[in-house]
Amino acid sequence: VVLDREVIITYNFYKRKQRIGDVLAQQGDCILHQIAAKNKDGSASEVLQRFFKYVNRRVYLSVRSDNEIAKRFYLRNNMKLIGGTSWARGTLPGDVYLYDQVEEKV
Repeated sequence: VVLDREVIITYNFYKRKQRIGDVLAQQGDCILHQIAAKNKDGSASEVLQRFFKYVNRRVYLSVRSDNEIAKRFYLRNNMKLIGGTSWARGTLPGDVYLYDQVEEKV
């Protein structure tokens, strides 16, 4: 768990290959479970960028397909839409995003 500037990030590292919808994450990759911010002052982006540097590896996350605000936030923070997933026995569609440190350095 990260708590910084009233922003919370929960995450984990995969101990083995893990499927996220139609995407296959590798052992050691990071899965971001949640990011929540109390204020809309840009602090979430700042904390997320520091988080990316801290973990220094690929970061995946999944989000509901209809969550346009979150999806715009992820795109603004250099994450890329790379696949899809679903919950509730396929009735709730989701998108899979990736931040790849290696791609950002190129």
